[in-house]
Amino acid sequence: MSETGFSVKEQVRFRKLLEVAASTTYNGEREAALQAATRLAAAHGMSLREAAGMSSRPTEQEPPPRPKPRRPAGFPADFGAAREDATGTWWHRHTRADAAYSKDADKLAAEKQRHAEAMADAVKRGLDAEERAAAERAARGRSHMRARKNSAWRARPEFIRVLLTETAMSAKEIAAAAGVTIYDVFKEKLLLRRA
Repeated sequence: MSETGFSVKEQVRFRKLLEVAASTTYNGEREAALQAATRLAAAHGMSLREAAGMSSRPTEQEPPPRPKPRRPAGFPADFGAAREDATGTWWHRHTRADAAYSKDADKLAAEKQRHAEAMADAVKRGLDAEERAAAERAARGRSHMRARKNSAWRARPEFIRVLLTETAMSAKEIAAAAGVTIYDVFKEKLLLRRA
């Protein structure tokens, strides 16, 4: 790097600053990019115009761009479908892994078939009678069952009557305990008087 020339890295930075200044729609960003480019040029003893003229010429220090290697058609990511000679045939190529996979798939399919046949045979012999009976009981649910007589649950009016007759609780406390309004408590109290 000399006092009057940019290094490759500085030249790239200078170009990018000028591109930002030319392409931005914001005045502040444009001014900041131009000031940074001016400072970079002044560090090498040049004006902005001189540096801009110099940056358009290639320097000896800059290596020529390397050509990017072109991938051949039919690279593995497209499964060989891009090659004209392989179009429509890529799935017919079998490898040892494919053969092993197909053998495992065949074994699995055969095992599933044997299991299905064994289940069908067991159903014919009636070995699933217990399972069917349990399924029927579950389908019917509990609708056929009677409630137990020693149940702890009571109807609300009955619960209110028990609290009125057997405790010294106030109507407000009974209403809170039973989860009803105070009017329901007084209604039951009046019905108890009639009886």
